[in-house]
Amino acid sequence: MPLRYAVEDIEIDGVVIRQGEAIVAAYGAAGRDPAAHGADADHFDITRPGKNHVSFGYGAHYCVGAPLARLEALVALSALFARFPDLQLAVPATELRPVQSFITNGHRALPIVLQPTAA
Repeated sequence: MPLRYAVEDIEIDGVVIRQGEAIVAAYGAAGRDPAAHGADADHFDITRPGKNHVSFGYGAHYCVGAPLARLEALVALSALFARFPDLQLAVPATELRPVQSFITNGHRALPIVLQPTAA
């Protein structure tokens, strides 16, 4: 659980968090600010400009495995899309069901159609 505690009284948007009160970092909300990303901030858009994020932490808490994770994703996704260039959802996107979590985003299942290229 990404639990933190307020080290001093903090007022955010009219709500006061008192010193010592617990704060849960809602990572699932990251990148969904309409003021920063427009009215469709809640929608996944790989072409969205300004890909600033804190997925791997920040500063002293930056993940030491971040470069390896990025390399693994680059290698794995490149291989996946090279092998299955016509990869697509097996159901309409409206049928995807989210994972019920206030910490992460994702789907319970991601059914896809794989049609490999001729060898």
